[in-house]
Amino acid sequence: GSHIHLWQFLKELLSQPTVHGSAIRWLDRQRGVFKIEDSVRVAKLWGKRKNRPAMNYDKLSRSIRQYYRKGIMKKTERSQRLVYQFCQPYA
Repeated sequence: GSHIHLWQFLKELLSQPTVHGSAIRWLDRQRGVFKIEDSVRVAKLWGKRKNRPAMNYDKLSRSIRQYYRKGIMKKTERSQRLVYQFCQPYA
């Protein structure tokens, strides 16, 4: 449970559109592009999963930015707010 990585957690949320579709959704599933619609809710869910009640979107987005360097995620071409893309093979 608590050993899950953030990128895996985001994909888990994305795989349950009926439950989490208003918080996070795929824009282009094929290319791994998704949008966080409710950053507060996504951060709260992540904090709950990791047992870190003080989790907020600022901290969560810092982790996402670390993924850019690791080649797990990247900013989309048009660099829209709260739109991210999984790199292959993570998509």
